[in-house]
Amino acid sequence: MSVPTFAADDFIELAAQLPATLREAIERDLGVAPEQYLANAERARAASDAATVLRDRGVDVLGTSIDGNDVTINVASEADAAAVEASGANVVVGPLASMSTEREVQPAADHKGGYGYAYQVSEPDETGAFDLSRCSVGFSGYDSDGNSRFLTAGHCGVSEETGDLFTYPVHHIDLDGPIWDSEDWAADFPGPDLGEFVPGSFYFGEGHDGGLVDVTGADWTPVPQVAGWGGGSGAPDDASVTVRGPIDAVAGAQACKSGATSGWTCGEILVPAQETPVGDQSVVGFVFNACMLGGDSGGSVVVGNYALGVNSGSTHDGRLECDSWNPAQSPNTGDADFSIGYSLSTGSANALNLLGDQWELAVAVNTPALSTPQDGAETGPRPTFAGTVEAARSTHKVRVVVDGEHTYEGRVSDDGTFSVAVTDALAPGEHTYEVIASYGNFSRSEVVEGAFTSTEVQVEQLTVTSPTSGQTTDNPRPGFTGTGQPGATVTLKVGDKVFGEATVGDDGSWAITPTDDMPRGVPFPATVTQSYDNDTQVVRVEDLGITAPPVTIDEPEDGSTVAGDVVFSGTVFPSATLTLSIEGTVAESSERVQTAADEWAGELVSEDGTWTFTPAEPLEDGEYTLTVSAVDEVEPELTTSEASVSFTVGAEGDDDGDSLPDTGSSNTWMIVVGVALLALGGVAIAIRARRNGTTA
Repeated sequence: MSVPTFAADDFIELAAQLPATLREAIERDLGVAPEQYLANAERARAASDAATVLRDRGVDVLGTSIDGNDVTINVASEADAAAVEASGANVVVGPLASMSTEREVQPAADHKGGYGYAYQVSEPDETGAFDLSRCSVGFSGYDSDGNSRFLTAGHCGVSEETGDLFTYPVHHIDLDGPIWDSEDWAADFPGPDLGEFVPGSFYFGEGHDGGLVDVTGADWTPVPQVAGWGGGSGAPDDASVTVRGPIDAVAGAQACKSGATSGWTCGEILVPAQETPVGDQSVVGFVFNACMLGGDSGGSVVVGNYALGVNSGSTHDGRLECDSWNPAQSPNTGDADFSIGYSLSTGSANALNLLGDQWELAVAVNTPALSTPQDGAETGPRPTFAGTVEAARSTHKVRVVVDGEHTYEGRVSDDGTFSVAVTDALAPGEHTYEVIASYGNFSRSEVVEGAFTSTEVQVEQLTVTSPTSGQTTDNPRPGFTGTGQPGATVTLKVGDKVFGEATVGDDGSWAITPTDDMPRGVPFPATVTQSYDNDTQVVRVEDLGITAPPVTIDEPEDGSTVAGDVVFSGTVFPSATLTLSIEGTVAESSERVQTAADEWAGELVSEDGTWTFTPAEPLEDGEYTLTVSAVDEVEPELTTSEASVSFTVGAEGDDDGDSLPDTGSSNTWMIVVGVALLALGGVAIAIRARRNGTTA
C-alpha cells in the first residue's frame, strides 16, 4: 500500500511557526526543509496507523518501514502475509534486519520532556560527601487520579549493582544550555524540588527500560511539550515541541531526541524494534542514529509532534560531545554510531504496555472548530454538533454539554472531523452549549462556548430502517430506506463520497438507491444525513458488507471439448487469493503428469478483473473438472466464492487403435495464485499434484 501523499507545501505555514533555531536543527541533522520534516512525520504516522489496523485484525506484525510513500510490513508467517497483501502494503515474512555491530551500547544515564534532573545515589561518607546521578525527563503525564508524573528511563531509578530503587528526592537541574562536559550542575545540587521515584514502576532489563517520577514540587506545572534546546545547544525552553499523541516506530522515519547532556539532535530510525544489550541488561527498543550521550537517558524522542519513546542507550563510549558522532546509515553498522530508544507503543515490550495502568501521556489537544451550529443559530430540537479538531484522530473524543447539564459525546474520526448528535428533544427557546475535545482522561482542549435557539418546529427524527448495522448483501447498490422530516434532504455517503440524495416525502418516508457501486468485500460504515433548515441529523449504519463478485470461469465452457493446450480464464475481484483445482482421469504411463506436477508457468492479468492460466504442458486426452475458488483472507465471509466446469480434452487415438486406457487413476493438481500481488505480467505458478487413487 501507499500512505497518503503529504505535500511539503501543505506544511509551509506550520513550519513557519517553528522557532528559527529548531528549523535550523532540522536542516542541519536531517538535510531536509522543516516543512518536509513535518510532512514526513505525518507519513510515518499514517504507516504506523496502517500497522495498528492489521494488529487489531490479529496479524502478527513484526515491524513497519517506509520508503517515500511505499509501506512495507514485516509479518511472522505466510498466513499473516495474505492479510497484508490484501491491504495493498508490501509484505515480507520475517523480521526486519537487526542492528549488527561489535560496538557496546552504554546506558545514556549518568517540566517538560528533555529537562535534566539529579538525585543522590549513596549515603554520605564521613566527610559528608555523596554520589550523584542525573538523567533527563521523557514525557509529562498523569497518574490514575490526574496527578502529574513523568516517564523516564528505568535504569535511571535503580542501582546498577543491586537493582534497588533509589529513594532520595529528585531535583530539577536549572540550565541555560546542554551540559556537555560541564560539572557545574553538581556544584548547584540540590536544585529546585521536583519529585520522587514511584516505587514499583522502574524496570530495567528483560526487554524494558522505563520508570515513573511523581512531580510533587509546588513550583511545577508539567505541560505536553518537549524541550527544544534552541534546536541544538540553546536554552531548554527555546523552541519547545508540542506533543500531539503517541506514534509507533517506523523504519525510515525521521526522529529527534531531547536530553540534558547533548540537547536536541535528529536522525533516522533504522530498526523499529530489536533486543539489544544495554550495559548488562537487555532492552527491546528502536534503533536510530541521532547522537545520544551520557545523561541524556530518559529524555524524549519524537517524530514531528508525536511521542515515540525515551532515550535508553548509545555507543557514546563516554564521549561528551557530538562532533565525533559517526551516524550509522544501515543495520550493518561496522564502527558507526547508533542509539537505542525504549518505545512508548511499538511491539509488546513498550512503556504503555508496561506502565499504562499507572501513567497516561499528556497530550496537547487543539480547540474544536465548530461548523454547525454557529453561535446564535436557530436549530431544530435535536441539533447535531459537527466540526473538526486539528491533529486529532480516533484516539480523541468530543463532548457537548447543553445548558450545563445534558452531556453528549462522540469520537473524532481519523481525519479530525466529529459529529455529535443531541439525542433528546430540546424545548423551544435559547440554549447554551460547551464543546470540548479530549485525549485520554486528563488532556483537554479549551472550551468552545456559545448559544443557539431551538425553534418551535419539531423536526422529525431521522431513521434508517434498511439496511441495518452488520447486514450483508450481494447487491452492490442496495436500497436505503427510512423516515424523517417531510421536505428534508437526505444524503447517503461512505467516507467523503456521496452515493445518493433524496427528499423526504409528505408521508415521512425516503428511499435512496446508490448511484454507484458501494465498497465490496470489506465491511464499511455508511452515513445518512438529514438537512432541514438549520437542523442536521446524522445516522451511521456500521459494518455493512457487500459480497465481492463471485469468481467465474469463461474458458473452457461447461461441457465443452477442447484441445490439450487449453488456456483457462475467467474473472475475479482484484484482492483475491485464487485456487485452481484440475481433476481428471489419466494414464499412469504418462510422464507429462509428473512434469506438470513439478511446475507450470501461468500468466495472470488483474487490471480489468480477469485471470488466465496457461499450463506449460498440454493436458492429456480425457475428462476433467476444473474448480476455481477465490477468497480474501482479511474478510473471508464477504469474499469466498467457487466456480466449477467439466470439460473433455479430445481423444482421437492412433492409427493402430492404441488409445490410452482409463486406468482409474485420479489426479488433482492444485494451483494457488495471489492475484493481489500482481500487476500486468507473468509469474511462475507452483503446482502440487495430489494422487487420489492407484493405477493398475
